[in-house]
Amino acid sequence: MPEKKKFILEDSNFARDRITSEIKEGKIRDFKKQIGHVMILPPFEAYVRLDATGPPGFTSGMLYSLSFQVRKWEYNIVKADEWIEVNPVHAQYYQLTHRQKEELEGRIKSGLASTSQSVADLELLMHDERKYREFLHYFGYRTFREIAEEAKKKDDAESPDYDFIDVNEDPQKAKKHADEHSLKAVFIDQVDAHTGEGIAMRNIVARWPTLITDFMKMSDEDTDVNKAMKKLDVSKAEAVVLVTKNKLYQEWKKLFGVEIKSRYNRIKELVKSRKKSVEEYRNWLKPTIARHRMVQEGLASEGGRAGLSTAFIKHESQALALSEIVMWVWKDTGPATEFYKGGTEELAKLMAGVESGKSRLSPYDNWTKKNLIFHPEQGLAVKYPWITDEWVKKQLPTFYPPANRWMLPHKPYYAFFIITMERANIRMPTGAELEDGTFDVNAVFLSQNALFVKLLELRAKQEEMNRYVDELIGTGPANVEGKALKFDDKNYIEPFKKFFEWFSLDFAFRKGGPYERDFEDRYTKYYAPGVMDKYRQITGFIKTKMGLGVA
Repeated sequence: MPEKKKFILEDSNFARDRITSEIKEGKIRDFKKQIGHVMILPPFEAYVRLDATGPPGFTSGMLYSLSFQVRKWEYNIVKADEWIEVNPVHAQYYQLTHRQKEELEGRIKSGLASTSQSVADLELLMHDERKYREFLHYFGYRTFREIAEEAKKKDDAESPDYDFIDVNEDPQKAKKHADEHSLKAVFIDQVDAHTGEGIAMRNIVARWPTLITDFMKMSDEDTDVNKAMKKLDVSKAEAVVLVTKNKLYQEWKKLFGVEIKSRYNRIKELVKSRKKSVEEYRNWLKPTIARHRMVQEGLASEGGRAGLSTAFIKHESQALALSEIVMWVWKDTGPATEFYKGGTEELAKLMAGVESGKSRLSPYDNWTKKNLIFHPEQGLAVKYPWITDEWVKKQLPTFYPPANRWMLPHKPYYAFFIITMERANIRMPTGAELEDGTFDVNAVFLSQNALFVKLLELRAKQEEMNRYVDELIGTGPANVEGKALKFDDKNYIEPFKKFFEWFSLDFAFRKGGPYERDFEDRYTKYYAPGVMDKYRQITGFIKTKMGLGVA
């Protein structure tokens, strides 16, 4: 069975063995071979699980306290994932969570039904509007867009009235564009045809085969029988019929022209009103759908069902509420500035800048594009197929000041923490309650391009929420500009390696990347200690809140 495609920097790939602290995923460990192009190195000692038990709200307070404290320490912190699972036996908590979600589902279904009916009504109104617009076109009236195009003015495509007919256009100007042939065809087929047997032109055409053709040739002034006989070269009997029909046509045209303009004005206002109501229905639904989406149930995912089905703590007869929340916490790190010749000013010249072409070191380089974002087997595009090169470029400046301080132009390395809190609220049959919370703290040393990809994942999650809501309410996800990048996977080095192997020559073909390439000396001595200092700061705070004192 072929291996399932999976984003290489997925949080689950950083999971560690709880005994040895080793990263379980081999692909993450293999990044050590790519040092220079990227640095994704989890310090061996930078992992711990801290379990605290106390009264209800004890560990929740610890999480909030930690969240506020790391911001004071100038860390960045975001919520990456969350789920909740409540046993129905825990009636009070169940009412506050799952029952609320069920109520949201009912509101969404009702709202979607109302929206669907409004859309159906709108389609009927738009059908009538198109029909009336067609008739007004026959009278020579044009849309605001057509008038602007004739005057060679710039289209105002955002105007809500731009594709409606301008019924207030000067009738004399409109008459120049009138389509008399089509109007007469409408008169013959839809008005005269219903005047009665033996009277309608379509019924007496057998007597005068050219009757309809002759009627089409008549102008508004052809109201005299004798003149019509000479002009059309027809018998007097046919001329009498033609003149009579022409007078009826002129009268119908006057009445119908006024009536169709009045009807069009009314239907136009109804169309605009119904469009606005459909738009408002959808806007009203958006927060409800988003709120429902954010209440993720633990049993909704395949992994959640598998894990919870055998969890030692989950007893269906026990009042129990389980939840898990994943926080990303990160801050720039690196060796002391004295290790850089020239100090911080020189460092600022060497390190990354936001503007393209002015930086010698960008997180969005070719290696990152090929291996971490658009790789067909393990890139971020595997998880979010709609990602494009243009979308990524658009996100890059938003991670830097002044938009955000998620990344800093002169800081190429970061300490990244995946903090997972697993919480269990238990109510005993005696009425006693307790809360148990496990803090899983996992630290990773990342170069800026690896952090950039993780932040792209975060931004894609935010975008995915909007796409989900738009799809559900029927507007469809917004088109993402550009296309995904594709790379040539041909191995150009392999023929050279085989050539040297044939001569028993051992050569290594390797192009070093822009990041630190000395693992044994520089990373272990200068970079890893910086990560460990931050790791001890965070875990020490948690231990203090647990009552264990500072480690």
